[in-house]
Amino acid sequence: MINKIKQWISIKRSQNARLLLLLAIVGFNVLIWLISSLLAYIIDPSLYGSVVESLWNSGITWMLEPGFYDPSVSVPIRIISIVVIITSMITFSGGIIAYVANLFASIIEHSRQGKNALFISNHILILNWNSKALELIADYRFDDQVTNIVVLSDQDKEHIEQAIRNKLYEINHRSKLKNMNIIVREGDVYSKHDLDKVCLERAKTIVILAAEEASSINELKNPDILSIKSLMLIAHANLRPEQSVIVEIINEETLPLIKEKISNHLSLENQIIPILPDEMLGRLIAQTILYPVLNSVFQELFSFEGMEFYAVENKEFETIYEQCPRVIPLFKRNDHLYVIAGNEKDVQIRRDKPAPKPLSLAINVDMAYPETTIVVFGTNNKLKYILDSLHWFEKDASTKVNVTLVPANDMPTIRKHTHDLAKIDTILVLSDDHLEPKDYDSDVLVTLLMIQEIAIKHNAKIVIELLNPRNFDIAKSYNIENTIISNQYISRIITQLTKNRDLYPLFMELLTYDAENSSYEIYTFPAGSFIDGNYPMSFNSASEFIRSVYTNSDQQFMPIGILDNQRLRIFSGNLDEPQELVLEKDTLVAIVCK
Repeated sequence: MINKIKQWISIKRSQNARLLLLLAIVGFNVLIWLISSLLAYIIDPSLYGSVVESLWNSGITWMLEPGFYDPSVSVPIRIISIVVIITSMITFSGGIIAYVANLFASIIEHSRQGKNALFISNHILILNWNSKALELIADYRFDDQVTNIVVLSDQDKEHIEQAIRNKLYEINHRSKLKNMNIIVREGDVYSKHDLDKVCLERAKTIVILAAEEASSINELKNPDILSIKSLMLIAHANLRPEQSVIVEIINEETLPLIKEKISNHLSLENQIIPILPDEMLGRLIAQTILYPVLNSVFQELFSFEGMEFYAVENKEFETIYEQCPRVIPLFKRNDHLYVIAGNEKDVQIRRDKPAPKPLSLAINVDMAYPETTIVVFGTNNKLKYILDSLHWFEKDASTKVNVTLVPANDMPTIRKHTHDLAKIDTILVLSDDHLEPKDYDSDVLVTLLMIQEIAIKHNAKIVIELLNPRNFDIAKSYNIENTIISNQYISRIITQLTKNRDLYPLFMELLTYDAENSSYEIYTFPAGSFIDGNYPMSFNSASEFIRSVYTNSDQQFMPIGILDNQRLRIFSGNLDEPQELVLEKDTLVAIVCK
């Protein structure tokens, strides 16, 4: 019997030591109450009258009122009462207080460690943690709506929270932070139990970030296997039709695997969006090499700050074009009309008077593109997409793009590949994406020092790619035309998609050149290269300029902004508002066209 009791105590102590301790405290004090009350009745039965009265008027009183001491009773009862008072103060009052304090401390500790379950809905759920996550979170500061963000990662919770605090502190000096609620949970992203605790099935969007550490990637035959593992678990959860899953992948071969074996198999084609950052960034970098101002255009339109892309359902192009003074319609694909606006409400605002009539302009839609020479320093996974985009641009624009690849950043190699070049229009320096995050961009900064004389000699523009935004301040003083911060761009694109997954076809179309002129892209042309006439040329409003160019180009050119005094101005607000717009011959105009 004793052994069974010992075994039961041992098991319960292992299972729930806190509950066993509470039972022991209560049981011990109940025993003191019964024994002391019985002894008091035996010593002086006339004082209490019955055992029941003794239970309520002796032991329990001494235990619940530690300050109660009656000197009028007999000495033996006084001694018993003193013993009970002292014992209960230690074991009962003190024990219960200590137990409750420990319970509260445990609740606080669980909350600090992120172990307690959440009750939250319509939130952004980020699984895993890498260098893009900080930029992703930071961009929500410009969102018009309250954003609840939950991060689940196996990395140290306090480390992630400190990184977020540091990032928000940095940007707080430059912009007003909007209402963001950020919750970090430390757990296993492959555990259904841990996913349930962060309300997976009630999330608006689930973002699966890829592993970035070089060691983790090199150890795996397929670097996307961990992302696929997470996706397989999530895809079989009870996802609602409005939920989206954005999964970042590294290997191009993973795309058909996700689409054919997961998305199509489970009929989730519209909900699962695989993002291949190297492809998107390679195509974006190619466009910014050819048209440097596009860097500023994409930075604004891919962010919640300023004007943004929107996908509008059940609206016709002409309806928005004629009725909405705060929206620039771009083109329609399937059931979605893609537009640029300040916020979603702009689509509902109607003109209170007729739109400005277009002026008569002589527009040349068949422009000649000059031959250009580009030198690329370094190599990474984006290079093949850069070269592919330049190849398609040659066919699209009927021009020639000469590319020289320099595989290393030592001076003998640099001289060998650039010595015989008669002309260099643009120099591109790529960052090695196989480094550990702490070493990001070190190769770019070294190369930047070595190519300064070459850039000056050829009057070449320098475009560099950085992975870590912190290195921008180091690089910006070295005569660079453009800085492409890769992680920042991808984070902004993912951020936009978490709010509206229907933007994905738009992003891919704008970033992809094609030889058949069937897709739309963004270009920047000097006004004098496609508008014939006397300069400076004046328009009464942004709307008048937009409608004049669009109408006189046979509806092929849709202007979205200009480079005014070296500052990009994407047309925004009430486009009909009278505000003189003056074009010089060399004023750059950003245009969406095929």
